[in-house]
Amino acid sequence: MGPKRTHGKSPDEHSRIVRDGYDKIAHQYMQEREQYCNDKEIQEFINRLHEKARVLDIGCGGGVPVLKMMLENGFIATGIDFSKTMLEIAKKNVPDAHLIHGDVTKADFESNFFDGIISTYAIIHIHKSLHPVIYAQIYKWLKPGGVMLMGTSWSDWEEIAEYMGVDMAWSHPAPDTSLQMVKNAGFEVIFDRLVPTGNNETVYWILARKN
Repeated sequence: MGPKRTHGKSPDEHSRIVRDGYDKIAHQYMQEREQYCNDKEIQEFINRLHEKARVLDIGCGGGVPVLKMMLENGFIATGIDFSKTMLEIAKKNVPDAHLIHGDVTKADFESNFFDGIISTYAIIHIHKSLHPVIYAQIYKWLKPGGVMLMGTSWSDWEEIAEYMGVDMAWSHPAPDTSLQMVKNAGFEVIFDRLVPTGNNETVYWILARKN
């Protein structure tokens, strides 16, 4: 595990860097970014949902592959992303999804509403000081028995660096800290695992249930 690093930016400034970056690179990102194969983890999430389940995708981006998979499985799919450009792409890719332009850290969905909430490569871009609040909110938004699949990172790291020609920001705690945050929010953990992506990255997946 590499050394810890912090960039000294406030959570709001961190968020602005991410939002502005994805607004600029959205089309390039969707064309060039390798779509990692997370089929096993996502399928385990899907297997725990009933027909017509209400599913929220946090950081839905251009709507593929996650929102598209949710719709193909017959779920009622909602996506939220704070990049307007990403959502314009999503409107074309998944026109049947309900798309929301907004910051999930400031969102206020109805309690006990969703059967499943999934987020693949979004929380790594949200300042880690806000992660406990996000897990608590997800717990509140889920129905009893609802499931969450979260993809975060293998290391405790915070950085602003060039990505596809723009500034981009990352912030995430180590796996044991993320797992404890999930437990502290009230979740029952179904599995947690480190999965190499094949692109010199490793995703830390947590599948958990609201009791």
